[in-house]
Amino acid sequence: MNKSKTYKQVFLFFEVMTVIKKLRLKGFKSFASPTDLEFGNNFNCIIGANGAGKSNIMDGLVFVLGELSAKSIRAEKSSNLIYNGGKTGSPLKEAEVSIVFDNEKREFPFDADEIKLSRFVRQTGQSIYKINDEKRTRQQVLELAKSAKIDPAGHNIIGPGDIISLIEMKSEERRKIIEEAAGITVYEDR
Repeated sequence: MNKSKTYKQVFLFFEVMTVIKKLRLKGFKSFASPTDLEFGNNFNCIIGANGAGKSNIMDGLVFVLGELSAKSIRAEKSSNLIYNGGKTGSPLKEAEVSIVFDNEKREFPFDADEIKLSRFVRQTGQSIYKINDEKRTRQQVLELAKSAKIDPAGHNIIGPGDIISLIEMKSEERRKIIEEAAGITVYEDR
């Protein structure tokens, strides 16, 4: 295989990667009041002290993208994702996470410059999904994400525990994961 061709293909993959513009958390875990995180087109980093909510932001990302397992979002059950009032506040009745993607390059099959995915969870554990503020099914959200090469269970999102296992794994395993995330395994198979 021609290595320069491989690198060119990897570069093209990253050139068309979907960009997150904004993430909104409201009543989700430690985020009682609406919290908006604005992202830029380049490298973004979230830093803060222990217990500040960094991991809850990552949990919010996989939650809005359709994760069903509450345990994988570090909760016993879905209703535990809703802000519980802490020591002094009142518990909320629902949680909401929304993510806004840049769609100017039409990575998503919508004729709109932005795509907004939202997910709400109620005390009963029931989830409601929306695409651009219109109620949709979880399957429709998953299919839309897949159309833009986003897989919440894949290597698009690396959670806190995954970093340690990535560091500790053998170099051959780590290379395979990086190749899969970059989308070049299909070229190796050919």
